[in-house]
Amino acid sequence: MDPLTFTAGFVLVTLLGVGMGLVTGLSPGLHVNNVAALVLATRPAWIAGLAALLPSIQGDPIADVLLACFLLATAASHAVFDFVPSVFFGAPSEDTALATLPGHRLLLEGHGARAVSLAARGALLGVAFASALVLPLRWLLADPVGLADAFRPWTGPFLGVLLLALLASDVRSPRRIRRVALGAWTQLLSGLLGLAVLRGPGPLTSDVVLFPLFSGLFGIPSLVVGIRAEPGAIPEQRVSALPALSRADLRCAIRGTLAGASVSWLPGLSGGSAATLASIGRRSTTPAAFLVVLGAVSSSTTLLSVAVLFIIHRARSGAAAAVRDLVGEPDAWSDVLAIPDVLLALVMSAVLASAVAAPLASAIGRAFAVRWAGGNPRRLSLLCLFVLVGLIGLATGPAGVGIALVASVVGYVPVALGVRRVHLMASLLVPVLATHLGWPAS
Repeated sequence: MDPLTFTAGFVLVTLLGVGMGLVTGLSPGLHVNNVAALVLATRPAWIAGLAALLPSIQGDPIADVLLACFLLATAASHAVFDFVPSVFFGAPSEDTALATLPGHRLLLEGHGARAVSLAARGALLGVAFASALVLPLRWLLADPVGLADAFRPWTGPFLGVLLLALLASDVRSPRRIRRVALGAWTQLLSGLLGLAVLRGPGPLTSDVVLFPLFSGLFGIPSLVVGIRAEPGAIPEQRVSALPALSRADLRCAIRGTLAGASVSWLPGLSGGSAATLASIGRRSTTPAAFLVVLGAVSSSTTLLSVAVLFIIHRARSGAAAAVRDLVGEPDAWSDVLAIPDVLLALVMSAVLASAVAAPLASAIGRAFAVRWAGGNPRRLSLLCLFVLVGLIGLATGPAGVGIALVASVVGYVPVALGVRRVHLMASLLVPVLATHLGWPAS
């Protein structure tokens, strides 16, 4: 295929991926994994559609590479748009669950649009820093360092230390003994819930069950707090341009990117766990800074989990697994400085998609903020609660609604006890820890 035709196809599939990421990101319950499953199931139809627009790709393996670029563009843009419902509706995904509370806090301070823009800025910086980390990650995980193989036996202890570190981060707070004890109680409850939901004999798969689980733990309790709030109008939303990029933004984005890189190759861990890792020891982080961190975590994990496929030949995300199914098992990456052409195209697709999605997400956040101004928080929270429960029912059925209700009880515990909700991430960390301790799979 000539370079001009490939460039045209590359731009086309990347922009289509941004559009698909817009749909999945703004629709709680839809995930990139759903799109990946659809593409793999209807692969001939997608290739035929591409061939109709670009006849020269008919029968060319490059068509599968373009489909892989489409999926990664979808995943990268989804990571940006996903923060809009997290801020305005309290409907978090696994990767944006920790953004629910700081996003709502900024919304109630009149900065809902700013919350979305900060997360979008973090996501754009995160994907840029992540692309720069691809070569160092190759050097670190494979030869000559070989960290991936050396660290594998230590994954279980690492998760245990991570849970303890979350508790230890409360030692600096007032009434430290009480807060640590309540944090441990929250971890115990959420960990048991995670074991029952993710490793029990339930009717839902692990990919599907995360939506009701995290909506119950993080989204519904936030909406219940809004329903119980004193009557009054939501403050007028201040819609203004973000301040110029600062060193603090860069530091937050680097911290989030490093957290995403740290767990993008660890077995069983994902973006939500990276957010937990990035939050340790940062109790004084402002909501604005925290959103930048989470944006960087989400986007960097998306990109680097695919890079890890080419480095150690292991798929740590649904997007990476779909890329492998499309382009086949990557060849050995022997020369550190010679990035495989397919990986280079995927990285460029993610960067371009994020660059397009970030300003779009900010514009959508501003549009939502204008409509939110002057609204009754009780009515809006109640409406969002009904919509969220309805979406859970449509996506996961009665079993998902039941999981969400039970999870919401556990999710309200830290709200009632006055402890940090980051401890609820034990619902994901404990089941993964159980796996590495050799507990039988469900």
